[in-house]
Amino acid sequence: MKYYLTNCFAGFIIFDEDFALIDYELFQKENLQDRMNEMNKGDLTREEENILKRNAKKCDSLIIETNLAISKYKNIKGASKFEFKTSNDAGNYLRSNMVSVLEEVGFIESENELREILHNLSLEIVNYKLKEASKAEDMYLIQAINTIDEIDEATGKLIERIREWHMIHFPELIKIRSNEKYVELIAEYGDRNAIIESGLLEELKIKEGSIGADIGGEDLEILQNFANSLKSLQDTKNSLTDYVEGKMNEVAPNLSDLIGPSLGAKLIAHIGSIQKLSMLPSSTIQIMGAEKALFRHKKTGERPPKHGIIYQYPEIRGAKWWLKGKIARVLAGKIAIAVRKDFYSGDFDPNLKEQLQERLEELKKKYPFPPRPSRSKKGGKNDKSVKKKKKRDKYKKNIKDYY
Repeated sequence: MKYYLTNCFAGFIIFDEDFALIDYELFQKENLQDRMNEMNKGDLTREEENILKRNAKKCDSLIIETNLAISKYKNIKGASKFEFKTSNDAGNYLRSNMVSVLEEVGFIESENELREILHNLSLEIVNYKLKEASKAEDMYLIQAINTIDEIDEATGKLIERIREWHMIHFPELIKIRSNEKYVELIAEYGDRNAIIESGLLEELKIKEGSIGADIGGEDLEILQNFANSLKSLQDTKNSLTDYVEGKMNEVAPNLSDLIGPSLGAKLIAHIGSIQKLSMLPSSTIQIMGAEKALFRHKKTGERPPKHGIIYQYPEIRGAKWWLKGKIARVLAGKIAIAVRKDFYSGDFDPNLKEQLQERLEELKKKYPFPPRPSRSKKGGKNDKSVKKKKKRDKYKKNIKDYY
């Protein structure tokens, strides 16, 4: 006779082929959350082990509905009779008749009690997951890197505004390319004459003469207050950048060494956690951040994206166009290895970066020139040329027939 083992939040239940109740092993109501967490971690619970040991010798085969690895059941006596099927018939029967089955085993007395238990259990599980997520160190890292991006976005617009504003008074100062230096001069000196007298103009190669308009005391005070606010934002960004660098060396040293702390933190922030990033294949890591282009490719048939966030890596951004995709593929593979080392072992491996550099040098030597256009078998030209020629010939024929 075949037995079917299934489970739910209340425990483990065995049915026969006719869905008659054979045996059950229930959880204690006050420990439901702990038992569910243990099951979700992929561990074999003592309740499941006990019910299997009791019933393995009573049946010809025991079909188990489970999400655990089959290796978890090898050491149980009678494991040769075990078969695995998810979902099995008994599981479907239990889910369709939850109230009547749990009343039969004595876990609940009414449907209202079942609803109350499920409601409380759901809240406990959510609270537990929130607490666990808040303990993760990469959550602080994600907030920091997102804050840096938002500061960059805000200060970019504000610096454009202060440059336009101060240019009325001292247009020659626009030659300073460094935004931090520009804001620092305005915040510290403000007035054109004070900046000239500071002696920094010779270093910055700006002539002393100016065609700008004079500025009053009130206008200068407002402008300097604005510059001080901007300088404060820039200082905050610098301190956050140092924080991210230190945090990445703790959380993901291999990833930080391979592609830099900022880019590594952006990858973690995009996917949500270092654990999720460690579970991704390299092909997904390669196009992370290019989801719109990927969906456009699937919808319209346009070329698929070759890279996403990792385009910010200097070797990709500065590569020849025919090498960008190849470098992105190699880099994504190394990132996948690095982040798995960080999450699962935590051991730092300096060889990863060396191996990456060696592989990139090999690519550059192997593909020094762009690929030649593909040739068609018939005409010896690429497909686009053949299509254009056919279209042109058809057009000429139509014109000839018309006249």
